[in-house]
Amino acid sequence: MRARTVVIATVATAAGIAAGFAGAGSAAAIAPVTVPRTGGVGVELNHGETQAFANGPIPALIDQALPGDAIAVGIGRGSQLPRNGNHVQADLPSIVTEAAGRPGGRVALVLQPGPELAVVQIW
Repeated sequence: MRARTVVIATVATAAGIAAGFAGAGSAAAIAPVTVPRTGGVGVELNHGETQAFANGPIPALIDQALPGDAIAVGIGRGSQLPRNGNHVQADLPSIVTEAAGRPGGRVALVLQPGPELAVVQIW
């Protein structure tokens, strides 16, 4: 039952993100993402969408809704986020804010089987 709750919360969050940006007008360009190797699906936000996402409440809500072991993080080259070995020691708002603060920085949010939310910084 716990896994189902995580999946529902993650899907609802992704739907909320998409709905929020769809209401932003024709400039919104959320790109769907699929990872055929793992069966993951999600969205990639452009730079403006990443900035709006970072400035909103959704990253903190995801942190509250999902246990830490249900979130995987891919950090961009040169990231200043603290790490302990292969583990990023930062909350989701910090991860998204760092990407939003980089020129052209953006994030992708992918729901992986497991369930797991993969958050990837891109710059």
